[in-house]
Amino acid sequence: MATLDETLARLAGTFTVRDIMIPSADLVCAASDLQAPDVSQRNSDFNVIPIREGQKLIKYFLRDSRAVQRIELTDVIADGTSLLDLVEVFEQHEFAFVLTHRQIAGYVHFSDLNHPLIKLMYYVILEAVERCVLSLIPSEDPAFLQRHLPRGRFEQIRAQYRRSGNAGRNLASYLNIADSLLLAVEAQEIEIGPASIKALKEAQRRTSWPGEKMSAS
Repeated sequence: MATLDETLARLAGTFTVRDIMIPSADLVCAASDLQAPDVSQRNSDFNVIPIREGQKLIKYFLRDSRAVQRIELTDVIADGTSLLDLVEVFEQHEFAFVLTHRQIAGYVHFSDLNHPLIKLMYYVILEAVERCVLSLIPSEDPAFLQRHLPRGRFEQIRAQYRRSGNAGRNLASYLNIADSLLLAVEAQEIEIGPASIKALKEAQRRTSWPGEKMSAS
């Protein structure tokens, strides 16, 4: 069976920035530095207005600072950048231009973290994490669960199982990702802190509800 690291590495490469970027041809652009402020004013939802010279994107106008900047290497990411790596990019930058075959082919913005594919990626990854973690522990052993889960949580899971009749195969069917991680920590199979467990549980909740956003737009 694949390890947790192997599973995450495989899933990380499945989704890339090219799947969610706005293609260059679809961008709202200005034709010159002088035109950019007017285009920005007419499109107040956009913080960045690319400036096209001929067929190429060369510069961009920032609405907040009203400054024109040349597109530099620090503004660019490759089209094969995984969506997991894109999240790290957005920790430092609000937006990025996407490079394909040495040309700017698209654009991504921090608000794109709410793209349905981003939520799907996180859902798939979190499900894979949960399955891998459960494989490390005797999750189908009621005695193990009772010994390592908080008493109130164990009683809640057991009550859900009893109410389900034959619908639930075992108590493990009612564990959430936080339960699974906590049990793996107790079994000394993984090391992860309470804050990280809470964050992963919240991320799983957000990916499970269509109306929930992964980030503020």
